[in-house]
Amino acid sequence: MAKPLQKDRENRSAEKKDFTFHSYNITPESAHTSILLLESTESEILCQTLRAITKFAAQEMQNRYVLFNLNAIKYILPHIEHSELNIKRFALKALAQLCQLPRGPEQVLAYPQNLRTVAFILGKIEDVFVLEFASLVLSELTREPLGCEQLVSANILNSLCSRMKNSLDPDVQKNCLQTLSNLLEDPICASEVTKNQQFSWPSILALMQSEYLAIQHAALKTVDQLICRYKDQVVQKTFRASTGVLDLCDILESYEFRDVHTQVLGVLRNYVEIEENAAHLYQSGCILRLLAYLEMALPSMKPHCLAVLTKMSFTSNGRDALYQTGTDLVFCHQLLSSNVDLLADAAMGVANMTKLLPAAVRMSDTNIIEALCAILSDDAAVWFYIRMNSLRALAELCRIIPKAAYSLIEPKTFASLRNINKKFKDNPIEAQRLAVQCYINLQTYHVSTKAMLNADFMQELLNILQRFDTCLRIMTCRVLCGLMKEDNIAKELFTSKQGEEVITNNLRVEHIGLRTALCTLICASVTDEGADLYLELGTIHYMVENKQARYVVSAWEPALEEIFRHHPSAKFAYTGRLDMNDFTQEGFYVQKRLGDSFPTIRQLSVEPPPYRTPVYVCMFQQPAYDVGSGLDIRSPHRLSESRLTVSGSNRFSHLPNDVNLRNYLLRLRIWFGDPAKSLHYFEIEDAHYEVRYRDKCDEVSTSLKQRAQLLGEFVAEQMCGLTQEHDCSMPSVDLHVADLMNELNSRLVGLGYVKCGGRLERALLYKVLADRVGLPCAMHRRTSAHAWCEVAVPEIDPNERLEKPLNFPAGLLRVNYIVDLMEQPGRLLPPASPEAQRVCGHGCVPYTARALSQICKCEH
Repeated sequence: MAKPLQKDRENRSAEKKDFTFHSYNITPESAHTSILLLESTESEILCQTLRAITKFAAQEMQNRYVLFNLNAIKYILPHIEHSELNIKRFALKALAQLCQLPRGPEQVLAYPQNLRTVAFILGKIEDVFVLEFASLVLSELTREPLGCEQLVSANILNSLCSRMKNSLDPDVQKNCLQTLSNLLEDPICASEVTKNQQFSWPSILALMQSEYLAIQHAALKTVDQLICRYKDQVVQKTFRASTGVLDLCDILESYEFRDVHTQVLGVLRNYVEIEENAAHLYQSGCILRLLAYLEMALPSMKPHCLAVLTKMSFTSNGRDALYQTGTDLVFCHQLLSSNVDLLADAAMGVANMTKLLPAAVRMSDTNIIEALCAILSDDAAVWFYIRMNSLRALAELCRIIPKAAYSLIEPKTFASLRNINKKFKDNPIEAQRLAVQCYINLQTYHVSTKAMLNADFMQELLNILQRFDTCLRIMTCRVLCGLMKEDNIAKELFTSKQGEEVITNNLRVEHIGLRTALCTLICASVTDEGADLYLELGTIHYMVENKQARYVVSAWEPALEEIFRHHPSAKFAYTGRLDMNDFTQEGFYVQKRLGDSFPTIRQLSVEPPPYRTPVYVCMFQQPAYDVGSGLDIRSPHRLSESRLTVSGSNRFSHLPNDVNLRNYLLRLRIWFGDPAKSLHYFEIEDAHYEVRYRDKCDEVSTSLKQRAQLLGEFVAEQMCGLTQEHDCSMPSVDLHVADLMNELNSRLVGLGYVKCGGRLERALLYKVLADRVGLPCAMHRRTSAHAWCEVAVPEIDPNERLEKPLNFPAGLLRVNYIVDLMEQPGRLLPPASPEAQRVCGHGCVPYTARALSQICKCEH
């Protein structure tokens, strides 16, 4: 029974279906036929067809694509100028519907006459429906830049502004506002709009308070676009002269317009972007109205209101206005509120207000530092931008206010700051950079810098220096440089935490900025022991050999020179010379034969026999105490120094005790008298055998020339004598030195032990003694055994008799004589003389620690 009944129902339903064609009831299948009917000349057919097309297009968006693909726009456009009003209405409506498709405006704008026709209709015809649809078509066409250009060239801006002001139809007003907004998106067209005679603020401002929400949104968007034209002085000046700001505040204070409060606050936020507008907002009394709104607004509106005040803090006039109204304290108060959405802007407001000193002082009197650090410690708070802005506020406060810096270095608050880099895997790299910036700002004050001088903090900085972020490492170098300027303890902490090794590893990174920062840090931190470590780690060798970096990185050469200043042995080995301002320190050593690199004295001291080539060592200080007797006769001052650093006598405990060299210096001082009588030295503490460098004096005497000659004779007398009775040839010197190495059971030979010396040994002894008697002396080396000394002494007229020595400024001295230590010891030779050329030998490349070439390249 069920099957026949079902069949009957299907038959009856089939009989009710109408398969006839109705020309004014369009379906996707019959749309092509309706398009063809648009070519009819009968008005009734055209009107009914266009009416059916608009009805079909309004049903769903897919129908519009069907019409567009059938090229319906081509057939509709001729009818927008039809003489019958209904045809014109339906044609414009259908055109507006198809122009809402992505490619619709493109087809209409292919011929500029099309837009001009619609623009003419908008200006001349008064029918409300025609105006509505014509304005809608223009608003859609001007979404394209070509449409904006054609509309401006059509010269109907007067009509557009007039319709926007005077039309009673809200749809026309909305469409005209949208068209105006589209024009303002294009920079060139926007200038044409603002120059137009019909353009005025009152008409647009009146629409902001329209009873229709869509018009309000369109009007506020248009106002926002206009005031964002910050360089258009006409727009800015006329808006400040209008009631725009007051109208916006009126809307905020009206509960009726609560739906547009967010957009109004966005307009105000953009308005206060520039100085003049921020000052105008204060002069109009709107800041107090905003503060009142902040108190009574809904929680969702408060962040938008606070954002306006925060934006004002970016300008100088804005900061002044906020300070006058007490808004800086409002920022501080909001940091303690329970509304998380306010924290980011409040923290940024505090950071910006810190740039105004009175506001910074007033804010520092509150518990602002504790509040900011509490936010940093709160892991539930998001980094962007609540904790990030809190960090910015901390950085600015501790930069300008000492009280804030002292509060930040308290153990609890400082721990929250340091945890950012201690737990760096959990924190963004931007936060790590800001934390390091806080360290940099804290170094503005001595007290906060002292608080960072401890081993734990030094280790933290060195750990940061080993991370991958280049910017972070450069900033860390700045922190370390600041600490090095404070106290020598920082340099000792740096060395104790293997800072030299960290620098060495980072120097391999080929980044100009990072290398520059590292070289600056080297200049600030290097000590005698640090220079030894750089030599042991191969840093000096790498810096010398990396010729490209020496040209590209400006601080590379100064850093190398600073290391050499603390390690003259390495400088002499790698450059083949010591200038008169390079002073040989205690433990200065010279290899008679160099290799491709220069080892430390510790490495040389543990080298096993057999000993082939000697290393000459200069030691003037006597051992600290006799280990066998157990009696320590060092002064308390020296004892305290030895506890802090390994420099001094402890560094050279493995070197031989050179009694002869000390006797040489003692005899010279007896002969020359007290250097203080002819050289005005500053006092040097505990300087029995201390080197009195020439950089400790400001004047030199004419007696230096005679001393230079006497010193040359003295050196030659100690090494084979002044006459040629003893054999001082190279084989004899080599045999003598070999005997010394065998006797001392070490490659390290004290220079005072050498009694048979050649050019190298004599020049070396002359240089180390000259440095200690205040004689400006330079030393050069051309081969493994060929060296000579040059001196800078005041020159006087030989015919002029002086009753007493004259004094000259030490800084004006230049090398002017070469010392003969072999043929006629003590003779001073002018550099250009043949005898001087014989002393210096051929112009070979300086003998330095490097891979030697097989062929000597001399300058004959």
